Amino acid sequence: MRFRLMLGAACACFAALPALAADLGGPRRLPPPANFDEPFIPDSKPPLWQGLYWGLSGGYGWGSSDASFDPGVNSASTDPEGFLASATVGYNMLLGSSLLVGVEGDLGVMDISADDEDVGGALYRTSFGPFWGTLRGRAGIPIGPLLLYGTGGLAFASLDEVSIETGDEKASDSELRAGWVAGGGAEFAFSESTTAKVEYLHMEFDSTDGLTSDGSFSFDNKLDVVRAGLNFRF
Repeated sequence: MRFRLMLGAACACFAALPALAADLGGPRRLPPPANFDEPFIPDSKPPLWQGLYWGLSGGYGWGSSDASFDPGVNSASTDPEGFLASATVGYNMLLGSSLLVGVEGDLGVMDISADDEDVGGALYRTSFGPFWGTLRGRAGIPIGPLLLYGTGGLAFASLDEVSIETGDEKASDSELRAGWVAGGGAEFAFSESTTAKVEYLHMEFDSTDGLTSDGSFSFDNKLDVVRAGLNFRF
């Protein structure tokens, strides 16, 4: 009798297993991992300040031009001033997080001149322009959206209608002249692609020496520029 009772209980348990499995819902599949079908794309945008850029700028220039005719006998000077504008292309590279180096070039127009002056018996007129440009290195310290930098390199400008007269003699020079440039500035980033700058540049050009039938002459020219501009990163 006891054996029959145990056998009946065992049969009842096996019969209840399918119903229990149905109540538990059977085996369940795990959900797929999040974004399983979306490939990982790293952030390829370069950090602020680094990369290729172009810009436009405009400003004011003033300078000095000294001339001597038969040096030690007659001399004259002018103080030309006027406006200028240029287009800029450059490239910045970050070295760590606290140093920026780069290269920048300008090509533009200027109209910086002075009226004739009669000094020491010599009539003299100076005009910088219409073309000018620079090729410079840059080094600076980025402080968040602000960049403080120094710059220097090569400069050129066309000197038009430079002349000196004593009596019937006239010495003139009208050509594209090379020299050097140095300066510095501050640049502020309004966004990852747009910055604004204020900059000072000092330029000096090689002297011109020549001869006339009455003696020798020499021209020396210097130019200072303050300008503001916008740069746009590619």
